[in-house]
Amino acid sequence: MSDPSGGRHKHVTATAHNSDMARPTSSEAVSWRHVPRPVLVVALVTAVCLLGDSALYVLLPSHLDAFAVSPTGAGLILGINRYIRIASNSGAGWLFERVGIRVPLLFAVLLAAATTAAYGLFSGFWPLFVAHGLWGIAWSILRLGGYLVVVDAAHGVALGRLMGVLQGVSRGGSLVAVIVGGLLADLIGGREALVLFGVITLSALAALPFGRIPPHLGKKLEPPAGASGSGGEQAIVQQETRRKLRVLYGQAVIAWLLIPGLFVSTAGYLVRTVAGDGATLYGVVLGVGLLSGILVAVRWVGDLGLGPYFGHLSDRLGRPRVILTAMGAMSAAMLTVALSPTLPVTMAMFSVIFVGSTALMISLNASAAELAPPERRAMVLSRYATWADIGSGTGPLVGLSLVASVGFGWAYGGGAVLMAAAAIWYWSVFARGRG
Repeated sequence: MSDPSGGRHKHVTATAHNSDMARPTSSEAVSWRHVPRPVLVVALVTAVCLLGDSALYVLLPSHLDAFAVSPTGAGLILGINRYIRIASNSGAGWLFERVGIRVPLLFAVLLAAATTAAYGLFSGFWPLFVAHGLWGIAWSILRLGGYLVVVDAAHGVALGRLMGVLQGVSRGGSLVAVIVGGLLADLIGGREALVLFGVITLSALAALPFGRIPPHLGKKLEPPAGASGSGGEQAIVQQETRRKLRVLYGQAVIAWLLIPGLFVSTAGYLVRTVAGDGATLYGVVLGVGLLSGILVAVRWVGDLGLGPYFGHLSDRLGRPRVILTAMGAMSAAMLTVALSPTLPVTMAMFSVIFVGSTALMISLNASAAELAPPERRAMVLSRYATWADIGSGTGPLVGLSLVASVGFGWAYGGGAVLMAAAAIWYWSVFARGRG
């Protein structure tokens, strides 16, 4: 296994079945033209499958009467999938280890299409609650499948870049869902738009055969016989790997707790607090809704446009440098918002936070994929995803509760301290003494 902590990887784990993978040169490294076919197909399929989930977050709260649910019910419906994933991630890892990747991906696309259509075909709390919970199972499989395809196609030299491609294309599905879903809701109705998205999701099945995805990916393998080094050396390597994985699990909890949790969930509330009814820019009045939308859109634009670039930087410079730089910039931005919560400062510093989060999350994902032993990669990555889901699931509750009880200053200041502590913890294990 190559050095999991970063740097340039000298050990190349190429496999013969990915004949269409061409290693990018430095000038090609961030080009979308050189994305391996399996990664591009799985990323596009994932983006299509995300249409229903992303549209539901916009259409359900704004069309409560059409869906026959209360505001409290809508909150429970929108949150249930994250808690389901805490259990279904391990189930997805177990499934991949036994049957490989092909059957789980087919099942996930079918389940995504069925749940998306169900959002529009049924109304009331319980049908939507069950449907969105089942979507959580589909997402566990799709996310893990994407990780496995990226690791297999990267050949050990482009893992970060391809993780950025996967995240960027997937986020593109969310962006399309929000924009097109809103337009369709105005034209044909919110429930009808979701049924249409369900049909579109089902069509993603036709793309899978063109991906040339090796069917054995994720299967549990026997540890390699005759591994180099003595038994004692192997035990030391395995112990060090487990220690670093535990640190990454903790980093995943903190990162997803703060970013999707504290900052995304409170961004609109903070803008409303500091901007009042709106703001005037060059004589044009900008409403709070538009300002909030612009703020959150920075995160999507960061994933779409900068994801592959940040991933490439982590391949070239090493994961620790990118991760620690992102953490430092985000911690400083959080502290600045806490000390000076004005509208210009908020807009600028949240842009830093969201762009930094793109670099941080892609680099953490790539680090976990590198550290996962090949013979148990599916299960280790599913465990990593579970810790991330614990953070993102509890984040909105913790963030909103903190803001309501102690105010933005203390909440964001506490987030800055927590991020700085996480950076020191990561540095002490991954970067100290590397020079």
